[in-house]
Amino acid sequence: MANETVIRAHQAAGAYRRLRFESFDAPAQEAQQPAPPAAQPQAQVVPEVPAPPASEAQVPPADPRELAPGVRLPTAEEIEAMHAQAAKDGYDAGYEDGSARGRREAAELHQLLSAFQESLSAMDSAIADELLAASLEIARLVVREEIKARPETILTVVREALTQMPQQHAQVHVHPEDAQLVRQYLGEQITHAGQRIVEDEHIERGGCRIDSAGTQVDASVATRWRRVIENLSREHRWDDEPA
Repeated sequence: MANETVIRAHQAAGAYRRLRFESFDAPAQEAQQPAPPAAQPQAQVVPEVPAPPASEAQVPPADPRELAPGVRLPTAEEIEAMHAQAAKDGYDAGYEDGSARGRREAAELHQLLSAFQESLSAMDSAIADELLAASLEIARLVVREEIKARPETILTVVREALTQMPQQHAQVHVHPEDAQLVRQYLGEQITHAGQRIVEDEHIERGGCRIDSAGTQVDASVATRWRRVIENLSREHRWDDEPA
């Protein structure tokens, strides 16, 4: 047993602890002794971590519709609302402008119609006056031609004038050319009534004038013509020369 190691008593004395069995009464004795105070746990100091700078702070994700700070694209609903508002504003502005323009044009049209009506009225009046003047001139010429063509009309004029002056001793003034017809057809009647035929060149053919005791009946053509014109509220002299 050359390889076996021999442990001497003096070597093992300090190398091993003696095994002791505790007494069964020991726990009871130990329970009677007060337990030592528990040590208070010390507060663990956590080192303060400095806050990251503003540039390194967490930035919320950017809005994809934001073109610049404070400037962003409108949504579809906002665009539709803007279109609707713009259409309404345009309609209101156009309606007001159109209404104002319509009122102005209506006023201008009314003025034009009024001026046109006044022009028509003035034109109608002028045309009526011209037509009446032309008609009177034509009538005057026709009467003159009728007297020349039918000189016997003087007989009717003298008869009507004598009915207005039935007194005796009346003088019947007629044109010399008409005096022959009056003597031929009315001479006996005039003489029987005590009246006398007077040839007067100042009396136009077709007319007569009867004088008796300061009373006069003017049946000249010019006088009869003037009476007709006065009834038409016109002035158109018988002796006017045709235009």
